[in-house]
Amino acid sequence: MRRASFWLAALVCLNLVLLTGVLIVGTAPRTALAQSNPAAGTTSNYVVVSGQVQRGQDVLYLLDARERALHAFFFRKGTRDIIWGGMRSLEADFRNNRD
Repeated sequence: MRRASFWLAALVCLNLVLLTGVLIVGTAPRTALAQSNPAAGTTSNYVVVSGQVQRGQDVLYLLDARERALHAFFFRKGTRDIIWGGMRSLEADFRNNRD
């Protein structure tokens, strides 16, 4: 009887170790890919960059390379809403800077 309880305790400990490993691997954050992989043959016309414009104010910039526009989106923390802040035409902004 003593031998059976030893094996039961060993199997319970092994199950706890395996469950812990599954939880660690399964709940790990996934890698965020902001751009597509050019080597895979898929190209993207968008670049996304996050930043902070004021203390406590986060912003998400979206660069549309095809339309040559820069969009800004703000994140309102209280309501968890994303608000479009506006856009800039990069073609108009950099038109006079050509050589």
